[in-house]
Amino acid sequence: MLYAVDRFLGQAVEGIIVIAPQTSAVAALSGVPAEVPLVAVGCGTRTQLASVAVDNAAGACRATQYLLDLGHQTVHHVGGPGSWLDARERTDGWLQALRSAGAPEPEVLAGDWSSRSGYEIGHQLARMPGVTAVFCANDHMALGLLRALAEGGRRVPEDVSVVGFDDIPEAAFFLPPLTTVRQDFGELGRRALRLLVDRISGHDSAGSRLPVVPELVVRSSATRFRR
Repeated sequence: MLYAVDRFLGQAVEGIIVIAPQTSAVAALSGVPAEVPLVAVGCGTRTQLASVAVDNAAGACRATQYLLDLGHQTVHHVGGPGSWLDARERTDGWLQALRSAGAPEPEVLAGDWSSRSGYEIGHQLARMPGVTAVFCANDHMALGLLRALAEGGRRVPEDVSVVGFDDIPEAAFFLPPLTTVRQDFGELGRRALRLLVDRISGHDSAGSRLPVVPELVVRSSATRFRR
């Protein structure tokens, strides 16, 4: 990442938009001179860089609260890699909802964003009879989880409710269709471009730094808990 930024700085560019989802990328960008018009995208909501980001914590909290409101005593979490800022914030939002409800806090089972990792973790969860609700940090891991639960004889949503994050185009065609948190990538792009133009012109737009609030899309992979 640092090498790539140095290459940009050596060219005649008026501004840079960089996708920086990992801690290492944010650290590299932190060394860029302040006068360089640079906007980071996808680097979480807590960085000091000029940036735009989805409010991952709010989305994860909403997803978890939705499952709790369906009567589940707690919600297990298939998290993303710890080096990814999005994954950290989604875990934070999940924990916030559990703590606000006074619900038990299961151990986070971290995957690598892939369907395979969700599948492998899903086999662990399928063997745990107390698991009735799972929030996955992305839809690909949720896809693997759904298959593992089916292979383990756990029905979704009758036995286990599942919610994902991202709302990838395929999510509506999972079996069952996946309840998930939708990110507005179009709005992210518009805010990033607006902030970059403001920085190039010497005006900093604080409003562009407001996180983009994601939307919970309810489908049929989650239902009310029945004892």
